[in-house]
Amino acid sequence: MKKLICGLLALALAVGALGGCSNKDSEQSSSPEVSSTAPAEKKEQEPYRIGVLQYQEYAPMDEAREAFISRLDEWGLDDGEMEIDYQNAGGSSEKAEEICEKFVANKADVIVAISSPAAKAAVKAADTSSTKVVFLGVRDVKAELGLENPAAPEGNVTGVEEPTSALALLELAQRVNPALSSVGLFYDPSCPYGTAFVEEFRTCCAQLELTLVEGQVTASSEAAARMTELCAQADAVFTPVDSTVAAAAKDAAKAAADGGKPWYASTQDIVRQGALACVGMDYVEAGKHAADMAVQLAAGRKAADLPVYSFGNGQISVNQEVMTALSAEIPEEVLSTAIYCQPQA
Repeated sequence: MKKLICGLLALALAVGALGGCSNKDSEQSSSPEVSSTAPAEKKEQEPYRIGVLQYQEYAPMDEAREAFISRLDEWGLDDGEMEIDYQNAGGSSEKAEEICEKFVANKADVIVAISSPAAKAAVKAADTSSTKVVFLGVRDVKAELGLENPAAPEGNVTGVEEPTSALALLELAQRVNPALSSVGLFYDPSCPYGTAFVEEFRTCCAQLELTLVEGQVTASSEAAARMTELCAQADAVFTPVDSTVAAAAKDAAKAAADGGKPWYASTQDIVRQGALACVGMDYVEAGKHAADMAVQLAAGRKAADLPVYSFGNGQISVNQEVMTALSAEIPEEVLSTAIYCQPQA
């Protein structure tokens, strides 16, 4: 096992891009830098145990989980060498805590927690144990997980940080429309994923002297009507990572198209369903990075040796059909590095 992992740690594994999205010039690929430092060896014949917790079914998180599992397959580890226990909390914080406590009780080597609510539950459950945590999709690791030094994470926690991309999204919209003066914020206030974005968005609007109109959605059935209202009051509409909005994205996108206003999002799934563009984390790449970290931690490396991975200001993705329909003039230097997402049928 030690020889297998050491050999694999020395390799850069080429991987393909997210299905349905592609770079303008070529298919994206990723060869994450993975340390060749030899990890510690576990007891012979004892498989590594990885508990995977997803907070709820939601397209970006599904993509991250699938990419995580696929990446583990690329490491070449069979069932006798690594055991994976996948659990879904169904959107319940209490259930997430219960699952993580069971992972720890069953002596999981690593818990992989997808989204902030899942990560909080994992960090809490693993606090006084030897179980390590790899998080994926946390926007503020200091405020939400207590990590003071992401470059050398303290304790047994590291992972992949999601960019809080409100400013980047507003700046993209201003490049498309320099006359932008009013913006709509379209979100579910009870959704736990967009809290940091919403707070940053309000601050950025004040700093940029943009008029802010908020359209809160408490159920997917309200999405189209709320979008219509926002399009009548704002030059463009913006959405954080939001599972409620995503569930009604096609209806909301039609309302935005009927209103003739661009809709900017934080995830590719909403762009594929009809938003103009997004700036956010590539969940497939995030899943792969998390898998690389999990393998190394399970094999004995310390979390402090694996800095929190950040996507910086985020990846821009564009729906070309919507761009054409709106006659949106996105600068070529933006399009040259953007991911092009094909609309879903």
